[in-house]
Amino acid sequence: MIKIQIPPHYEPERRYIISVIFEEFLGLEIQVQVVVRLDVRVTIDDDRELIIADGLFSVATDQWLQPTSLPKQPLKVWNLATTGLTTTTIESQIPVIYGNDPDDPNFFQASGQQIYLGLDILGSAFFMLTRYEEVVKTDRDQHDRFPAKASLAYQEGFLDRPIINEYLEILWCCLKHLWFKLERKPRQFQLRLSHDVDNPFELTPFSIKRWSRRMIGDIIVRRNPLLAVSLAINGCRAVLNLPYQDRLDTFDWLMDQSEAIGVRSAFYFICGYSPSDPRYDVNEPAIRRLIRRILTRGHEVGLHPSYDTYLQPDKLMAEVMSLQKILAEEGVSETQLGGRQHYLRWKAPDTWQHWEDAGLAYDTSLTFADRAGFRCGSCYEYPVFNLQTRQALRLRERPLIAMECSLLNSAYMNLSCNDATEKIKKLFKSCKIFSGELTLLWHNSDLITAKTKDLYTKYIVYVNL
Repeated sequence: MIKIQIPPHYEPERRYIISVIFEEFLGLEIQVQVVVRLDVRVTIDDDRELIIADGLFSVATDQWLQPTSLPKQPLKVWNLATTGLTTTTIESQIPVIYGNDPDDPNFFQASGQQIYLGLDILGSAFFMLTRYEEVVKTDRDQHDRFPAKASLAYQEGFLDRPIINEYLEILWCCLKHLWFKLERKPRQFQLRLSHDVDNPFELTPFSIKRWSRRMIGDIIVRRNPLLAVSLAINGCRAVLNLPYQDRLDTFDWLMDQSEAIGVRSAFYFICGYSPSDPRYDVNEPAIRRLIRRILTRGHEVGLHPSYDTYLQPDKLMAEVMSLQKILAEEGVSETQLGGRQHYLRWKAPDTWQHWEDAGLAYDTSLTFADRAGFRCGSCYEYPVFNLQTRQALRLRERPLIAMECSLLNSAYMNLSCNDATEKIKKLFKSCKIFSGELTLLWHNSDLITAKTKDLYTKYIVYVNL
């Protein structure tokens, strides 16, 4: 039994992050004691101890969730190579989000009986996992989303690193140095493939307006007249009630790719409507048949809450109930219903609380729309915390690491196919080294060319090697 002594202030916050780090991530049995002290002390019924500096949780209560409580930039960097610790990190240069000055020779001290660590692992992990900075900072884009460029991770150059996983390995190394018989929870790398169903079909139901707009897009935006010709032919066949091919109906192809590597895909459907949402009704016969196809093949059907739901709990609840009704009618009793917000519209901590209240099991919205990477600093799924109510929730966050739109869209990273592949490889390696989860989003409607299908196949084959 690991005993962890903590100072008395910010007790709910401390207990939450200690539980996530020690129990959820490491799988260790712990006992938390509240005592009067200025740091965190870890022991196991003997004379050995690990002392961890207190940073974020030493902030005065009137400064909590205020700009003055944010990490001081530019961040100091700790050179792990100078410590003699043998651990797993992306780089030996470790940004110190919260903690003491790493230039101080007392920042890290180790003996056979005691380790003092000036890196505030617990406060830093709390900051990243709860999205603390997104409550404090007011930066938002045109869709009311917190942009990557406003984040500490982007500004300090560690968005491509799961920094909290690196911190976790440093902590584990210290624990093993003092108590070599400790064993942690085993983990295996996992690839999670997900698909937001914004536009399930192009020609069902048939619309001349949509048909003509898509052909213009093929010529002007995609610069592929052959696509326009193919769409024209298939549109005419649809009008004449003849067999046709709908190029957005890539669902069976996606499931084929997933099944070939032993992965279960998740397809998230929109069950509501606003002017910014695609206009399809989840109860339409074609959509119901699609859902039935997905379920029959053993893949997951989840929720893609409509554009305004991130701040509208009643609307979210109605959409949850709509999907649950459909699943029940299809003979599925889904107790672990999850999904992702449309347009990745999400606000801390409101959206999490709305999902919790709606009875959803997990959210996987948290990547930045404008940049792929580790928005939460972690490649592990974890239970979330409401910064306003100061309560841990049952809801779990499954961090989204990359979306194809972020990589390829000209409004975001605007990468070439080769550069996008290299970016995915880099993110994959960062997940694989910690036996984490690489969650990828690729829309069914972004697979209309052989080039994009080839790119997708390269992604999933590479990361599954």
